Amino acid sequence: MFGWEFPPYQAGGLATATHGLVKGLLDRGIEVTLVVPFAPPPSSVPVSTGSELGPRLRLVSGRDYAGRLKRVAVASPLVPYIDEPAYLERRGWLGGRGPAPSAVYGLDLIDEVDRMAALAAHVAAREPHDIIDVHDWLTFRAGIRAREVSGRPLVAHIHATEFDRAGEGANADIQEREREGLVAADRVISNSDALKRQVMRRYGVPGEKISVIHWGVDTPETEESEPGFAVRENPLPWGDPVVLFLGRVTRQKGPDLFVEVAGRVAEFVPNARFVVAGAGDLLPNVVERGVELGLADRLHFAGALDRREVVRAYRMASVCVMPSVSEPFGLVALESLQQGTPCIVPKAAGVAEALVNVFKVDFWDLEEMTNKIVALLRHRELLEELGRRGREELDLPRFSLAEPARLTEEAYRRALGSPKPDPINQTATHEGRCA
Repeated sequence: MFGWEFPPYQAGGLATATHGLVKGLLDRGIEVTLVVPFAPPPSSVPVSTGSELGPRLRLVSGRDYAGRLKRVAVASPLVPYIDEPAYLERRGWLGGRGPAPSAVYGLDLIDEVDRMAALAAHVAAREPHDIIDVHDWLTFRAGIRAREVSGRPLVAHIHATEFDRAGEGANADIQEREREGLVAADRVISNSDALKRQVMRRYGVPGEKISVIHWGVDTPETEESEPGFAVRENPLPWGDPVVLFLGRVTRQKGPDLFVEVAGRVAEFVPNARFVVAGAGDLLPNVVERGVELGLADRLHFAGALDRREVVRAYRMASVCVMPSVSEPFGLVALESLQQGTPCIVPKAAGVAEALVNVFKVDFWDLEEMTNKIVALLRHRELLEELGRRGREELDLPRFSLAEPARLTEEAYRRALGSPKPDPINQTATHEGRCA
């Protein structure tokens, strides 16, 4: 499996989804060799190796996965949202030590992606495997190179397209790499029907080659996750209702829409507070707009959060809002409901296909989004009922890590051309498989 993000190196939902899938596959007895780029030492987060991988990445949950998961680290200085001077310093290009690229998200990112692809052939020749599994365009060429060496089937996960991330400003090179990987794959896994339709329309991938697998959510390993609650009292000292945005502060996730809605909600609920948790290139604009709307004393910026802080943010919030312009799935909604916090999601989001107990609105309809938030903040019975029902829905088996892992194994088998496993003899069937 070639991945780009994996905890503790995480910029968004790609790392969470990959981590959950790996954990689910390991639970099914499938051996996984995970190939990921990590910053070389010295680094603010130490890179683990060998048997340390499970505990360091919190893959162990009362089980010993060390024998079934190997990690191959590809030395890379690229880290989430690094600026150009820091990137150049890490690569040793400062001080006249070589030519510098023009932009960190132009040549530099492609350079790192191509370096991963160049090493993929070596990894494929050295590591035993039955399936090559890749995640998004960042790893598609690595998968293609690996298949050229081993001849094993290639399964490509698509979490979001370049059109989702950048809209009309989509990078043509990235689009071509997406098309190349999706067309080359023996099997494509999409996280929603909406994304499947987009892949078919934009890249001409036949629908029969695409499996739709909605993601599940892990049980948070934190003392903050006691079961059996609905909506708790707000733990903030001022006791005011809290509206939460959690995600990358980028165009795709709609933080600019969130701050506009915050301004409108504040007119109806003067004591409401608003929290933006995340980092990204739109952060300065959102801060400035918040000041213009008179929200300086009630709009709080938490920055990027670790897993324990994420759980606390959901628990702190009265309601979570996803105003994403484009959201192929939306794990934030599952995580929010898991903590008993009602969520408002875009109608076009993939997660809206899977969930019943959420409010669904068009991302551009700021008036309706405002109405939904105000209704929840003003009517505690509605808030508690939606929170309770959402939490109960997340307890269904289809939202666990086991179900997407099972369906992914089915996609692997279709790529291999082999039959489904015999449910009576699961243990024997799982023995010795690798991804």
